[in-house]
Amino acid sequence: MLKFAKPTIYISSVLVASYLSADATNAQIRNLENRVSALEQRKTSTGVINPSGRPEVKNGADLFITADLLIWQAHEDGLAYVTKGNSDTLYKSKTEELNFKWDPGCRVGIGWNTPHDGWDTLLTWTYYHTKASSTTTRDEDTLYPLFESPYYNSFLTTDPYSAHGKWRLNLNLIDFELGREFFVSKWLTLRPFIGGRSAWIYQHMNANYNGYEYLPPTTTKGLGIDPITINYRYRDRNAFWGVGVRPGLGSQWGLGNGFSFYGNTAVSLLYGFFQEKQHQYCDFSSGDTVNHIKNNHSTRTSSVIVESQVGLRWETMSTNDRIHFSISAGWENFVFFGQNQFNRFVGATEETQALFFANQGDLTIQGYTLSLRLDF
Repeated sequence: MLKFAKPTIYISSVLVASYLSADATNAQIRNLENRVSALEQRKTSTGVINPSGRPEVKNGADLFITADLLIWQAHEDGLAYVTKGNSDTLYKSKTEELNFKWDPGCRVGIGWNTPHDGWDTLLTWTYYHTKASSTTTRDEDTLYPLFESPYYNSFLTTDPYSAHGKWRLNLNLIDFELGREFFVSKWLTLRPFIGGRSAWIYQHMNANYNGYEYLPPTTTKGLGIDPITINYRYRDRNAFWGVGVRPGLGSQWGLGNGFSFYGNTAVSLLYGFFQEKQHQYCDFSSGDTVNHIKNNHSTRTSSVIVESQVGLRWETMSTNDRIHFSISAGWENFVFFGQNQFNRFVGATEETQALFFANQGDLTIQGYTLSLRLDF
């Protein structure tokens, strides 16, 4: 009996295990089928899989307006204007950069919550103006100008007494977005969007190198004739205009009681053109002016802009849900690739004086943003 009992127990165990395994597999299949069925029912009843997460007001015009206060600071590579060092060597020298300021700007927009699938549209205009400057004197050192043409600098027999650099920026952005905000969980919404951007970026760079002395070969200080003082001037204007696509993604991470974190990012690919106009000349103490360089340079190209935002938001409904209001405070960052197109002439001889290089760096803008939004 015992020798027949062991195989029977073994076969029974295998059958039970197979049954339990099959039952577990069937349960997983039923669970998946139930989830798919529930998802299909939800889609059938609501018309959408991911419900809209945008603010909804009652009996309104489905419009909203936005207003942002911008406190930003800009930086740009390649704007060093002078190097200060020992007259015999650049050992322990220092290259002087501009001092970039914090300045205010603004952004305003108007949007429409469309009746189609929870989509929304938004049109915004951003304006920002800023400047930077710096002044350096020679003291006991030597100043090496960085914006002067080396060819024309070779005719000056001394170094300048002082150097001054000044840069200005005017930025205008017009953006259009078509997006949809939807829930992916109870406290998280995403808003992918597509759209377009038009950008106008105007830059001016001035550099003054003052106090060169030039003594004509037919005169001497011993005769009581003063040397001529020369101030070298560099003036450059760099303008960019472009238009192109701008896709991006916004997110809102709910905390409760109307508070949430938000994070947005976007990339713009613009096609446009740069136009650069440069003028280099000398002012003499005699009142004369001698022009050295007047150069125009235009080129068509593509330009990339990357941007991001992070911050804290609070929002509420009022007037029996007829008005939605939100206020946000955060940090914003832009990178405008290849925006420094100020030409640098580098040739030091008559044969090479027309040699130049451009595309010296990127323009970055970053700072604080205070935003208001009203839906009605």
